Amino acid sequence: MNIFLFTTIAVTALTIFVLIYSYSLQFFSLSKKGKEWRERIKQDTLVGLAIIFLTLISCFLWVIFIYFRIFV
Repeated sequence: MNIFLFTTIAVTALTIFVLIYSYSLQFFSLSKKGKEWRERIKQDTLVGLAIIFLTLISCFLWVIFIYFRIFV
């Protein structure tokens, strides 16, 4: 159970890191080459998808952990 709690906290920390990273993207002024690279790999889309899936996984892990903590 301790390992599962650690995993849940680690995923939550990663989610918070990605959220802060996505918020700070607008503050970085990119050169012309950096903007081309950002548009080519669609970085905003990838960060958005990462936020969605990491938040989903994090919420499910916390729900499972709390369920086992209360009922098992």
